[in-house]
Amino acid sequence: MDLFAYGTPTNRRERVLQAVQHQETDFVPYNFHAIPMVYHKIRDYYGLENSEQVADFIGNHVVKIGTDFNYNPWASEIAQVDLTPSGGPVHTNLDAEGELHMDEFGCVWDRSSGMPHPVQHPLAEDYRLLDTYEFPDPYHEGRFDAAQALADRWRDRAFLFGKLGMVLFERAWSIRGMVQLMVDMVQRPEFVHELLDRILVEWNLPIIDQQIDIGVDGFYFADDWGTSSGLMFSPKMWRTFIKPRLAAIFDHCHERGVYVGLHSDGRIQRLFPELVEMGLDIFNPLEPAAMDRMEMKRLYGDKVTFYGGVDVERTMPFGTPDDVRAEVKELAEKLGEGGGYILQTSHQVLWDTPMENIVAYIETVRELAGLETPRV
Repeated sequence: MDLFAYGTPTNRRERVLQAVQHQETDFVPYNFHAIPMVYHKIRDYYGLENSEQVADFIGNHVVKIGTDFNYNPWASEIAQVDLTPSGGPVHTNLDAEGELHMDEFGCVWDRSSGMPHPVQHPLAEDYRLLDTYEFPDPYHEGRFDAAQALADRWRDRAFLFGKLGMVLFERAWSIRGMVQLMVDMVQRPEFVHELLDRILVEWNLPIIDQQIDIGVDGFYFADDWGTSSGLMFSPKMWRTFIKPRLAAIFDHCHERGVYVGLHSDGRIQRLFPELVEMGLDIFNPLEPAAMDRMEMKRLYGDKVTFYGGVDVERTMPFGTPDDVRAEVKELAEKLGEGGGYILQTSHQVLWDTPMENIVAYIETVRELAGLETPRV
């Protein structure tokens, strides 16, 4: 694809496409990625009406229309909280105490700490329950109504990402339990293969195709395999269980004409050469605690577009506004050289990030774009 090989991009979508094609842009495309509460704070600070206005005011270049699918949108008590352009529809589905909910897969999530995490798994007691286990209906009427509306509002203004979180490993362990699945990978590999094949065929591919049919530029997958010290399982295990299915997903997306993006936390550098060979186009989060950002750019910057990198563990919550401005400008200059970079924080900006640092981030990216920020 070389649609934007020459000339200045006329909108944000074109700028991202040019960067993904490893062409240097007039300025680095960027995004602001935060939890809904932070969007609300920005809305109030600048006198904006809703989260979409916040994203437009900041100048977000990327909009995701899918989700992690870790809630149940068909439960009677569902309440849609916000339609945050940076991350797709945000839902809560809570019990009477406001802490627990069950997703479509029968996995129970605890939200009491602010970071949702699974606490019950439908196949935890017996792997043989897979024989009668039923996956959610990927074609449920209305599943992508909100995604369609979001895409229609941003089409041709921003780069549209379909999204499917918990794509393979995370979906499998949410159904079976992490410890149980790790044991299964050694003791019951045939069970793990069957579970992952069913996830791929009965859920992933239908979900992917429906979002591509809406009209997206790329597809963003999330699957965490690492920690800050290394992989959670061996490269051999990854090659056995994850790689073949992920490669099939990448190939399917490329055949349908969209770029492939992957979010995977932790120190996963050992897998990167193979991810590149599989055709990975865009990688997130480029987290400073796990990766040397400049070294990753040196090694893979001509092949992979990096998306993220601004430190949400140290700079955003604990730095000064000048620290935030300096890091944003440095990454824009060094990682943006020659294209292949979309500037963003490595992960979502959280509610306890100082407002002056959030404002510093917003003002700096707007400055990159040549926009003046009104003083409040």
